[in-house]
Amino acid sequence: MKEDYPLKNETISMTLKLEKDVADTLKKMSEYVKLSESEMVNTAVKRFIATHSDFLPPRR
Repeated sequence: MKEDYPLKNETISMTLKLEKDVADTLKKMSEYVKLSESEMVNTAVKRFIATHSDFLPPRR
């Protein structure tokens, strides 16, 4: 499953706000599994998008 995490496409930088406990936990997880925070967040957001299509505007 770790092969799902590397960033494979063009990337951009974004500035986001996270709750402190979420950011602290993400940092601990990143250090433990040796994946970057960006890789972990990118994968988590992809999974969120895949399961929450109701958040997307309707196609025209």
